[in-house]
Amino acid sequence: MAGLIDIDLLREMFSISSDIVDGRLGGPLGAASRRLRGWVGNGVYEDAAALTPLDADRTAELKLAEANLAMHFALLGLNTQLRPSGVVKTERVEGDTIINYLTPAEIKQLADQYLNQAEEIVRPYCD
Repeated sequence: MAGLIDIDLLREMFSISSDIVDGRLGGPLGAASRRLRGWVGNGVYEDAAALTPLDADRTAELKLAEANLAMHFALLGLNTQLRPSGVVKTERVEGDTIINYLTPAEIKQLADQYLNQAEEIVRPYCD
């Protein structure tokens, strides 16, 4: 089932690095599509996915909501690095750059903000 947005548009909307492989975004994007369809119903979702939707403004807002939902679902996986020694909290990469990953509480807070944004956007279109 195709969604309202694809991985390329998700990358563009949130400036997601091309270093992040598509496989890390596809699952969250599919989950976002299914959740959004559940919220607004098949008729509204199918209209938004049509080549010529009845309501272009609604379509634009549903695409934005789907993108926010995808980020909500993707954040945990994108911010969790697993090594043979366990979950990485801080690591040094090439050029002595130090990367600090968000804590579980910070991930949840940010993910919840994306979810809240999606809910606010889609509220007028829910069944």
